[in-house]
Amino acid sequence: MARLETVTPVTGKQQGVALIIALIFLLLMNLLAVAAVGMTELGERMAGNLSDKNTAFQAAESALVGGEVWIGGQLNKPVFDPANTGDGLHLPSLSAVQVWEESTGVWSSADVLNYAGLQGVSQQPHFIIEDLGVIPDNKGSLVMPSNYKSSGKNLFRVTARATGKTNTAVVMVQSTYEKRF
Repeated sequence: MARLETVTPVTGKQQGVALIIALIFLLLMNLLAVAAVGMTELGERMAGNLSDKNTAFQAAESALVGGEVWIGGQLNKPVFDPANTGDGLHLPSLSAVQVWEESTGVWSSADVLNYAGLQGVSQQPHFIIEDLGVIPDNKGSLVMPSNYKSSGKNLFRVTARATGKTNTAVVMVQSTYEKRF
């Protein structure tokens, strides 16, 4: 004959270990989610700043080319007044002090040429043109007589300053431009 055994239920206290482990996992998942949101926000700010700096660089390059085109279109050499009449044409000894203050990055609007018409920038870019003088041409022509020499090359430094979509992204670029008059 078979014996019948009875099972008595355990009536001791439960420890709740499964609940504690589940809460710890939930806390870890929450920390990972907060860290991921923070990293995403940082990445978006970095991408925005890079875009703003790129906009400022493109605007400065446009103004720089605008200054070079302006020089190229002159038939005679422009007058570079040492009195600084505010026309954007400067002599090198005066321009660095009177046109902009490097510590603040502020340019005097009366002393620059504006390059207008750009969209997506907080301020229209500015540029100045400095007369670096004439480099005499001391070489003659191989075809012409030996006494034939040109008058030389006029050198100009074009400096452009531009901002991006905000005033915090500022770019300054320079080029040296050569033209015979």
